[in-house]
Amino acid sequence: QGSLGLTRAAQDAPGAPPQQRAVLPMLRVVGQLNATYVICEGPDGMYLLDQHAAHERVVYDRLVAAPRVPGGNVQPLLEPLVLELEAGLAATLDEHRESLVRLGLETEPFGDNAALIRSAPAGLGARDLIEEVRALLQKLENEQRVDDPFGKAAATVACHASVRAGMLLSMEEMRRLVEDLERTTAPRTCPHGRPTLVHLGTEAIERQFGRR
Repeated sequence: QGSLGLTRAAQDAPGAPPQQRAVLPMLRVVGQLNATYVICEGPDGMYLLDQHAAHERVVYDRLVAAPRVPGGNVQPLLEPLVLELEAGLAATLDEHRESLVRLGLETEPFGDNAALIRSAPAGLGARDLIEEVRALLQKLENEQRVDDPFGKAAATVACHASVRAGMLLSMEEMRRLVEDLERTTAPRTCPHGRPTLVHLGTEAIERQFGRR
């Protein structure tokens, strides 16, 4: 690590043994592309890291490894917010209420097709919590790629609590993201199965410049 920002795959990271989990090569953060991709130099070429997909994996692993406990990674609200919902989204909230409470989104019924929001997972609702929760429920209603209810809820919350495409990151934030990703159980894919990074090998780059 140090001033060059070098990072290593955490061979002793908690979770599956190294031989049973994909690991990342040593990466040096170089910069950011289109406020969406982290540019890294590796031992065998260049890597582009999708900052949203990578942070999704980091947040998801934290959520499933340590479901909410009292006083945990949760933002209690000073005043509860009233969430008005269409019938379909109200049914989705009822279906996943227990899993969402474990993740920090505590709600309770409030009349027909409405709920009171009493707490939210840390990182959710940085802009408008009501709209964030509505969008979360809409995504949860349409989510087909994660089978178990808790995993589905965790993947959806992770998506909404992660850094977005178009967000400028400092060099330190990018280095920390790579380091955190290295410690996850599946650093090469997000919880929905999308790749977190793509690789352009040195030979391919040299061919583009007529060096091979």
